[in-house]
Amino acid sequence: MRILLADDHAIMRSGLRRIIMDAFEDAEVGEAGKSDELLKLVAEKHWSILILDIALADRNSLELVPEVRQLRPHLPILALSMYSERQFVVHALRVGVSGYVTKDRAPEELLRAIHTILEGERYLSEDVARKLADHIAVGGDSGGEPHEQLSPREYEVFVCLAEGLMGAEIARRLDISVKTVSTYRSRILTKLGIGSNAQLMRYALERGLVK
Repeated sequence: MRILLADDHAIMRSGLRRIIMDAFEDAEVGEAGKSDELLKLVAEKHWSILILDIALADRNSLELVPEVRQLRPHLPILALSMYSERQFVVHALRVGVSGYVTKDRAPEELLRAIHTILEGERYLSEDVARKLADHIAVGGDSGGEPHEQLSPREYEVFVCLAEGLMGAEIARRLDISVKTVSTYRSRILTKLGIGSNAQLMRYALERGLVK
């Protein structure tokens, strides 16, 4: 069995590797921290499953899924995310992932997701499945909030800005450059149709996106 991990945080990859190696002692585990590394490894070998962080630092991971599919049409993909917001789940399922698990779940759930996907079925975390069911129950994709158009990385920056963090603080937290934070901020303000951090914070508070 070959399992490929794609996450831009080395500590996270190390933790995932330990969990996987404890459960699958004979597995070969590959690691990628950037999009080009991921595509190179996918092209080089046949993998049993790809475990993909949806917010790689250098690129929106969900945009990579079609490229992965071109290289390995039948490769199962399990998406890992800090967020359970339904827009990310819906987008991930639409581009072709086999499962979606939030990073705050117990290791046992990650392993359950891997086993389920390897058996040819889909897997969603309980909290993700509940939110998706609630969304469908109230009318599906009719309408939607502006923040639901943000990419995973944009949403991470959005939350940091809404919490009142400065550019340098956000850069350190997300392990990106201050210039990149500024670029994301401009995109976020444009997508939300607002003009300042103060308005952004008010937007997030009114919708209960931050406390």
